[in-house]
Amino acid sequence: MEIEIDYNPTPSKTFFISVSLNNKEAISFDYTTKAQRVIKQVLVDRKRFPNHAQIDGEWDALIFKDRKFIKKYHVRWIDLGKKDWCNEEIWEVAWAKPISDYQKRKLLSYSKLFSDNYKNIKEFSKEFKKFEDLLKKEISKIK
Repeated sequence: MEIEIDYNPTPSKTFFISVSLNNKEAISFDYTTKAQRVIKQVLVDRKRFPNHAQIDGEWDALIFKDRKFIKKYHVRWIDLGKKDWCNEEIWEVAWAKPISDYQKRKLLSYSKLFSDNYKNIKEFSKEFKKFEDLLKKEISKIK
């Protein structure tokens, strides 16, 4: 399972967690200043990020695959409404559903835990398995 978590260490009150379904689709749990929702995103284009564009936000993101930390990278974002331009990828929201209070509470705690401890993720293997199980369960409800 490949999971991307926006780097939001404690005491963050927001999170963005994305689970790849394949190389062109993802289910994302978005509890940010932009929205509070569960979304399916589709990669619609790849093109060079404009050098002189008005950037709407910047942050770091963490990639985990098969319960291992893969990398941390910097994201530059342009809000295009229903689309988001992140670095060299343009993602479109195919559908959106409200995020539940349960999802919000659980995923915020996991987002902070793994943001705080991504360099030592092996020490949190039990928690990461529970996190993956939760994501699988939530995604199976909406697929």
